[in-house]
Amino acid sequence: MIIPNYLRKRRGLLELKQNKKWIVWNPYHSKLAAYVLGKGKNWPFLKESNVLYLGAAEGNTIGFLSEICNEGKIVGVDISPMAMAELVNLAEKKKNLIPFLGDAHFPGKYEVYTGNPDIIYQDIAQSNQIELFIRNYHYFKPKCGFLMIKSRSISGKDKDVFEKSEKMLEKEFKLLEIIDIKKWAKGHKAYYIE
Repeated sequence: MIIPNYLRKRRGLLELKQNKKWIVWNPYHSKLAAYVLGKGKNWPFLKESNVLYLGAAEGNTIGFLSEICNEGKIVGVDISPMAMAELVNLAEKKKNLIPFLGDAHFPGKYEVYTGNPDIIYQDIAQSNQIELFIRNYHYFKPKCGFLMIKSRSISGKDKDVFEKSEKMLEKEFKLLEIIDIKKWAKGHKAYYIE
């Protein structure tokens, strides 16, 4: 991937240019940063991109995405009230960030906020994470998606879990890229899908 001019790799970390300063985007706290450092080839995020972020948690990666897609909007869905409290605090500072306390099993409940997202980004560590991604992807029909799979959330050996996951994804999508990010996030792989 040709890295956009607002990102740079430095000393094993990723940095984002923000107001003429470079801030560290830690790959140990962000699987998207790990994907870039793991030599991921796809970067669909534009200034005006609208992103649906499933599993937003406290807002690390979504905070960086709100800087990158500063003319678009980022809808962050999470089921945890504790994580949502942190995300609401972040949304007070980032005007293009819309937090939604809800369950990713029911995309119709947050559709009014998302509209038609350009990109779906999912980082949900639960046993049906692949089914959730498929459901939301078919519901919203974005241009592309990122799926961060945590093998330890699905029963079985890591190798078997990833093989089974990839077969499920290949039935539904044109699977473009798989990046092993275990160096930064144990038991994880990043998938870019169109």
